Amino acid sequence: MVTRRDNDGASGWLPSGADCRYAVVLAVLVLSGSTLIGELVEEARPPDAWGFGLAMISSAALAWRRKAPMAALAVTVVAVGVYTLLGNPYGPIHLCMVLAMFEVALRRPVASSCLACGAAAVAGVAFALPRLVADFREPVVMVLAWTGWFIVPWLLGRLAQVRQAAADRMRHALMAKAALEERMRIAREVHDVAGHGFAVVAMQAGAAQVALDARPDQTKAALEAIRLTSTQALAELRSALDTIHARDTCPSATGLRGLPALMSRVRAGGMLVEQEVSLAGEDLPEDIDAAVYRVVQESLTNVLRHAGPTSAKVRVCREAGEIVVEVADRGRGIVQRAKPPGRGLTGMRARVEAAGGSFLAGPRTGGGFEVRARFPCGN
Repeated sequence: MVTRRDNDGASGWLPSGADCRYAVVLAVLVLSGSTLIGELVEEARPPDAWGFGLAMISSAALAWRRKAPMAALAVTVVAVGVYTLLGNPYGPIHLCMVLAMFEVALRRPVASSCLACGAAAVAGVAFALPRLVADFREPVVMVLAWTGWFIVPWLLGRLAQVRQAAADRMRHALMAKAALEERMRIAREVHDVAGHGFAVVAMQAGAAQVALDARPDQTKAALEAIRLTSTQALAELRSALDTIHARDTCPSATGLRGLPALMSRVRAGGMLVEQEVSLAGEDLPEDIDAAVYRVVQESLTNVLRHAGPTSAKVRVCREAGEIVVEVADRGRGIVQRAKPPGRGLTGMRARVEAAGGSFLAGPRTGGGFEVRARFPCGN
């Protein structure tokens, strides 16, 4: 069982300032209430000097109700018991036992708090028994009722402890879920950036190898493209890893503004990319803007990896009040893509759905593969 512990900033056994103020207010209420009862009730008398002192002790003990709840309960039970045994009036002082018992049940394990409740009830009844026998016609009933000063607050404290433990477990579960989602998000970012960069670099390196002797100018262009692609991929990878500490992104590197540079790098690797981007220059919500870029990036990466020699068409536009992203090719990688979706498609689907959109991917009629994402847009 998880017990409640407070770190209130006080050192050692000294109570905090808030606990001291709590005890002072309680002492004022107990003393004034006991005095008022002693004056208004005919059978009662106002507390004497001992009564005032014991009332102050029982109230002061509650300043340690969080630091040392067992000790606070013991002092309170003894002080209130002696107060009652000396013939002082019944009254607010008995609430000190209730508060102390509640704190023990709230802050200690069930076994120890249950033993404390039993011991406190026995001690409290032993102190009060002479008064109960002398003052009431049914002392047995009053003895049973007197144990309520301990049993009721113990039950309430246990209930509060169970609720606190459940809330703690829920909070830890939510924190663990948030951490897992963050790790998955970063993993998708790294996968998208690194996968696309390596795919483009591999294609460009192959083109440079083929043209090394026959066309030195094409070799030089391919090597330059490799340099630019690797530099951009490293910058995006560094930005993705930086989000572990801060969510700072570079708007010029991703989103709609980054699509022209992305497709230029793919074309530099030798693949023809036809584009129809009618949203260029528009400001989209941040999550949708990033998701559009990653869908296009990962889709083109898959074309480079799986489709073989082919061309691709990228379409980003508004359609029926939605933002539509389509990436299609006529490659030969149909058999491979008929298998269960890999990390890239799974990551794209998760990213699109997280932005409130829908995602479809599959073979095209007549050959090739198509990825389609739709995002809601109120504009």
